[in-house]
Formats: sequence, structure tokens, C-alpha cells
Amino acid sequence: MKKNYEIRLSKGVVRDLKKMEPALRDFIYTKIYEIAEAPYKNERLSDPFKELRSQHSKFRGVQYRLIYYINEEGKLIIIALVGSRENIYKELTRRLW
Repeated sequence: MKKNYEIRLSKGVVRDLKKMEPALRDFIYTKIYEIAEAPYKNERLSDPFKELRSQHSKFRGVQYRLIYYINEEGKLIIIALVGSRENIYKELTRRLW
């Protein structure tokens, strides 16, 4: 039986998506839909982010990460951060703490 998850984007992700070129933004949205279909497929992060998961993707030779949290009780996936791999974990620390 397929579980349906609601997707929510953090305010920071909404802001980041608005700054992206349309092709990259469309690519990210397809990855968000993939997460909704199989949220547990992607790897869990290590401490101090062990409640989060990361989806890895490549667009035009650049590695991107979609960092998200799964709320199983509410059937909710919260996309916490989207960006290139280069500084994603420093940015995650800055936004969450």
C-alpha cells in the first residue's frame, strides 16, 4: 500500500528556489516529487542531523543536496534546505541553529 506524504517547503527553500534559474528549479521540483514517492530511500545524515535525510542529485555537473525531515505521524515531509553540495552542511547549521 502506497503512503501519501504532504510536502512542505521551509521559508528558506522557497526563497532559494525563487533565486534559481528555471531549468534548475524544475529539476529540483522533480527531485522533491521523487522524495515524496520514496522518502526512506535516501540516506540519513549523521549527528547532529540524524533526524534528517539527504537526497543527492547532479545537474549540469554540479552536485546538489535536498535535505529533509520526515514526520511519520503527520505523513509530512519538510524540505529544510536545497543547494549545491559545496557549503550545504555549513548552511544547514546556520539555518537550524
